[in-house]
Amino acid sequence: MVELRWSEGRRVETVEVGPLATDAAAIDMARRQAGISGTEFRTGVVVA
Repeated sequence: MVELRWSEGRRVETVEVGPLATDAAAIDMARRQAGISGTEFRTGVVVA
């Protein structure tokens, strides 16, 4: 699970990543899955 923060608030997305995936890759996958544009995106953190 990845917590995303963007200009309109906060959202938690569940993504499936491999064991070698970086946190940055998981955050980017979650951002795209949520449909949040790069200009609206603020930060993300892997929470589980």
